[in-house]
Amino acid sequence: MSDRAAAEYSSLEIQKQSLAERVAFAGKQADAAQRDAQEWKKRYEMSIVDYRKSSENSAAQYAALQRKVTALEEKCSSLASKFEGAKKESSDWQSKYEHLLSERQTDQERMGSEYAAIQVLQCSLR
Repeated sequence: MSDRAAAEYSSLEIQKQSLAERVAFAGKQADAAQRDAQEWKKRYEMSIVDYRKSSENSAAQYAALQRKVTALEEKCSSLASKFEGAKKESSDWQSKYEHLLSERQTDQERMGSEYAAIQVLQCSLR
């Protein structure tokens, strides 16, 4: 009976040793997993900080571009208005020019007729 008890005791000692090793290994795995989790948590938090910085920078850049676009739209509108004014002024000057040109042609035709009439009179007086 004592041999049997000794065998059982030895078997139990081996099981205990095996369980102790498995518990120690599981503890090491748990510690490693906890360290990994903390490392990933730090990476995640750093990523959140980087994301917020990027978002703030993007928002600032967007606002700056929006201001530039607004300024350019206002400038474009102002230039379009000036262009329309210059176009109207040009059209007015063109009308005046064409009117004066027409008057000049009429005057030249009248003068040509008068000159021809004077020459006819001169020829008849001779």
